[in-house]
Amino acid sequence: MKVTLKEIAQRANVSVNTVSLALRNMPSVKQDTKDLIYKLADEMGYFDQKGKIETQNIGLISTGERLRDSYFYMSFYQHILSKSHDSGFNMMVFQGAACNIEPGELKKQFDANSVVGVIILGDMDERIVAKVAGSNIPLVATGARYHDLKVTTVIEDNLEGGYQGVRYFYKRGYRRIGYIGNPCHSTGFMERYQGFVGAMQKYRLSVLPEDLIINMDSENVYDHEYIYKVLSEMKSIPEAFLCANDNLAMIVAKALHNMGKKIPEDIALMGFDNSAIGKMAIPSITSIDVQCALQAEMCVKKLIDIIQKGHSEPQRIVLPITLAEGESVQNLKKQGSK
Repeated sequence: MKVTLKEIAQRANVSVNTVSLALRNMPSVKQDTKDLIYKLADEMGYFDQKGKIETQNIGLISTGERLRDSYFYMSFYQHILSKSHDSGFNMMVFQGAACNIEPGELKKQFDANSVVGVIILGDMDERIVAKVAGSNIPLVATGARYHDLKVTTVIEDNLEGGYQGVRYFYKRGYRRIGYIGNPCHSTGFMERYQGFVGAMQKYRLSVLPEDLIINMDSENVYDHEYIYKVLSEMKSIPEAFLCANDNLAMIVAKALHNMGKKIPEDIALMGFDNSAIGKMAIPSITSIDVQCALQAEMCVKKLIDIIQKGHSEPQRIVLPITLAEGESVQNLKKQGSK
């Protein structure tokens, strides 16, 4: 007879929800309660009935910070959820910190929740990713790079995005171009900055230290007060800024507005992600489109392929970007400014 969460809850004298949270090792459940629930579930044969479970789940693992990010990662989450459902899978979310346990215990968690494959969303401590990989569950990561692990990853072509951003400015007559965004915040931010620097060298443009705002806190990257302070203290402001994402571009736009600067008349802005917030801005933000829906589709498709085949050689899949024109960049050449 199938062992249910309700039966475990009755034996442990807790709610069904507590059992569900404990079996996913969620931090909201006390450790002694988790230990009791795991012990009872094991004794009752819950972990041995994997073959009897009809539903199949894809696990989504990310940091608490990114799971709370309504700006960009929530969009990824929704796309992955939709693609998973389209393929006949449900989705279960795990916080990365809750996966910082031994691979064998993780395997029990995944089996207990009918998780047959995992997508890691965004950068995560490589030690935690190693434990997930060590559980031998099919695994795909997106938006990250792990140098010491053989893990399939899917990411946009950020280097090309940085290049195309500078190229777009250059072709419209801009020569003094700055950059805003801490490269240490994420793999994406680092690659976008590297693409920017490479393109500046390609077009023989100077990367001036005073035109870079890259030393903000690596976690609190959306600090309006800091960005406003740095911009206000600049002796002169660049003709254009490439920002690490649209959210930063919006914060920069607000800071410049408070300084009495107009976009794009006084300074041009470009972001990354081609987000809804950037499109709704006045003026709308010119942006590098990272093809969020395509990335989600590729992640789910690749993961299901690994699940079905049982094994796959790790790959780094880099997806193309496009440039979405907005109103935040003007053509200086047409105006005869250059």
